[in-house]
Amino acid sequence: MKKIPLLNKGVDSSTERSTPPQPVSASAQASLVGGVPHIAGLTAPKFEAVKRAQELAAKMGFRQDPEFAPLINMFPGQLPPDVIVQPKPAKAPVLRLDALGREVDEHGNVVNIPKLNNLSTLKVNINKQKKDAFQILKPELEVDPDKNPHFDPRMGIDKTKLLRPKKMTFQFVEEGKWSKEAEIVKLKSQFGEAQAREFKAKQAQLAKAKAEPDINPNLIEVSERIITKEKPKDPIPDVEWWDVPLLESGTYGNITEGGFAEDILKKEKITLYVEHPRPIEPPAEPAPPPPQPLKLTQKERKKLRTQRRLATEKNRQEMIRQGLLEPPKPKVKMSNLMRVLGSEAVQDPTRLEIEIRSAAAEREQAHVDRNIARKLTPAERREKKERKLFDDNNTLETIVSVYKINELSHLQTRFKVDVNAQENRLSGCAVISEGICVVVVEGGGKSIKRYQKLMLKRINWAAALEEEDQDDDKPKNKCVLVWQGSVAKHSFHRFLVHECRTENAARKVFSDAGVGHYWDLAVNFSDEV
Repeated sequence: MKKIPLLNKGVDSSTERSTPPQPVSASAQASLVGGVPHIAGLTAPKFEAVKRAQELAAKMGFRQDPEFAPLINMFPGQLPPDVIVQPKPAKAPVLRLDALGREVDEHGNVVNIPKLNNLSTLKVNINKQKKDAFQILKPELEVDPDKNPHFDPRMGIDKTKLLRPKKMTFQFVEEGKWSKEAEIVKLKSQFGEAQAREFKAKQAQLAKAKAEPDINPNLIEVSERIITKEKPKDPIPDVEWWDVPLLESGTYGNITEGGFAEDILKKEKITLYVEHPRPIEPPAEPAPPPPQPLKLTQKERKKLRTQRRLATEKNRQEMIRQGLLEPPKPKVKMSNLMRVLGSEAVQDPTRLEIEIRSAAAEREQAHVDRNIARKLTPAERREKKERKLFDDNNTLETIVSVYKINELSHLQTRFKVDVNAQENRLSGCAVISEGICVVVVEGGGKSIKRYQKLMLKRINWAAALEEEDQDDDKPKNKCVLVWQGSVAKHSFHRFLVHECRTENAARKVFSDAGVGHYWDLAVNFSDEV
């Protein structure tokens, strides 16, 4: 086979390049069949070499096409001028199967087809291959299920299943381990492996030379756990407290395992409503009361205020010294002009006077602006006044005062009683009857206090009656406080004045509001001791 390319070199190169292929004549075909073909440059030894190469190719499995001469098939170079290469017809492959469905060749031999490797790249197949290749190491079990007396095989639990692996324990590192390894790595980087081995050997010798053996931190005894004593539990009662109201006898004696008779239950207790159990406070100690604020005297409060103002001023001066705040401008007035400026005041007194007066006007305007900024709006002023005069509406306490007056016929005093009650936002009524008048007011503490001062001090009841009637036989007109106390809620919606002809009609006014006892209390009251 190595000699085949050499045959091409022997042929005339000019003939190969210039001579086109020529058809083979009949005389040339006859000479090819009988012996050596008559071709320029082709000798008998070369022809024998071609035949040997063809035989060797047949032994190696190359098929020879019988339609062409051996010489034409085996030469890769240009063909002789009398030979024309015919195109090789393409043959379709033929599939032959035996009775068992196996593939056979034309001689009937079974064709062995090697199995192809799995070239699938799906993620599912890749994960399956990894899972098959990975070997799961099952941890050791602490207790064999067969040796456990409480193991029941009827529960369907596989004893080979991973029930409970061994618990991991702490593995303490001996002191100086990491520092030694760091020294070894440092020596390796500086002097190489030899120096590191020497250092390691020295460390081992020093460890053996110690008198006391090294203590393994994993063998250190741990102190015993302190068990706190639990509070003893209450004994189980014979009858639960939530079942006692439902049982006739108050015991479970008549109840059997299969059921109970209906006559032992109180059916009137069983309704469609949900009965909530009474709330029980948790068994815990009450929290200590919060610390009470310390009450200071007037002198102590003034002292604390002075200390706070001094601390604020000191902090402001420190910030000015550090440059965080702009220092205030010097306060120059016409009275201290020469003392503050000195020689500068003599140079241009007119300009300095203008500057001083403008600075004074600026300071005055700044003062006015600060006052305007702090000034309350009409709504805020009204709210502040109401907060000062009246109690908070959220207070739960309602104070009631009952007054008894001998005569309330004077129009001016009647007007004062009515209008002051409305202005102080008090509810109640003033019932005027023959021989007696009762005034009831209810509201906050501040309003009641102002109204009480009006009724008992400011109005001169005797003088008002003397202006109208000069009869000396009538008793002196006066107003007394019958009763004052606090109630849960208001009984009246607003303050009204009622004139009644009889006492029954007057008492009906209080009875309609649910406070008829106010009238009885005032009628039976006597200020004589």
